[in-house]
Amino acid sequence: MSQPVALVTGGSAGIGLGIARRLLERGCQVVITARGEERLRTLAGELGVTGVAADVATEDGRATIVAEIRRLGRLDWLVNNAGTGGGTAGLDVDVERARRVLETNFYSHVALTHELWPLLREAPRARVISVSSSLGTYSSSGSITYGASKAALTSWGRGLAVAARRAGIEVTLVNPGPVATTTFPHTELLAHRWKRRLVIDVERCVDDVMRTVDRGGGEVWSHPIFRLPAVLQAVAPCTYDRFLVQRR
Repeated sequence: MSQPVALVTGGSAGIGLGIARRLLERGCQVVITARGEERLRTLAGELGVTGVAADVATEDGRATIVAEIRRLGRLDWLVNNAGTGGGTAGLDVDVERARRVLETNFYSHVALTHELWPLLREAPRARVISVSSSLGTYSSSGSITYGASKAALTSWGRGLAVAARRAGIEVTLVNPGPVATTTFPHTELLAHRWKRRLVIDVERCVDDVMRTVDRGGGEVWSHPIFRLPAVLQAVAPCTYDRFLVQRR
């Protein structure tokens, strides 16, 4: 049997890079994607992985990624990790910004999963990891567009997990709280005496993800405390929105 193949989008930094390193340790042939070609080339050489410079937010970028995976002829791990910020406060939202954020944070996950599903079904034990956000499970007045994109991804990921089970594919949906990465450094939280305890590092997040994967998939919050607002939002949405959502 040939070497297992893993695709990690947004794999040049943060959670994506952390997962890519773990999959290398597990003997996978890893393909990482990112927009920054120079950093990707350097990183691919250091790690001994295949780097594909492509923007998952575009059809051409996704086609480039899919073509590389089809060339390899198999796919055992699909890690949909690519994401972008773009949080906006209050009603400061425009259609173009919302479209860009949704294209990266939601549509790219759906499109790549759809295109690569036949290869996943052929794998002996395929796994899909979809990295969403805790902000997809409760209201946030400071990140309306970002939160909406992650809410769509979380809802879709939950549905995918049910559907994939019939095909023998395990799905892990990740809802991280604040994780210190280059994209989201969380400088303000880390500078605060007490709030800094809410921030975790990439290694802890990846530990939580891989532990859940090894248990057969499911849903994971990288910081348990962020399950609380998700539960409050679900049980008492009006109360949560009235008293706990910061007004801007």
